Amino acid sequence: MTTSDGLHNVDTSPEPTIGQLAEQAAQAVRALNHLTRPGTDALAHPAEAGDLAAALCCLTGRLPQLLSQLNRWLVSQQQAGHLRVDTSSPLPEPAAAVHAVTGQLTQAALNAQQASDALDTAHQHLAHLTTTSTS
Repeated sequence: MTTSDGLHNVDTSPEPTIGQLAEQAAQAVRALNHLTRPGTDALAHPAEAGDLAAALCCLTGRLPQLLSQLNRWLVSQQQAGHLRVDTSSPLPEPAAAVHAVTGQLTQAALNAQQASDALDTAHQHLAHLTTTSTS
């Protein structure tokens, strides 16, 4: 962007944090939930549903990488001795807590990949649907 004095305007706002980006993704899905409720006119043609399925396929297809990276980070932090559990934890050692977390994140990654595969198949079928003509 160029200002009236000919200088370039540089965006100095800080990059969003990981938590903020995750919250934005959650809010985007929430907005889609509201827009696609029964009785709304957000979807007028199967192609729009196909676009939605394709985008959700992409979103869920990217989750396994993110979850794997989170797993690797947790394991590296635990191995470096940078983690501890608080006194109310049901697991007495950081290694046990990390093991429990990484097991669940691995399962979530598998589930996300299955969801991505199913959404891809749905998208393929949606590509062959159209609305009927009402003349």
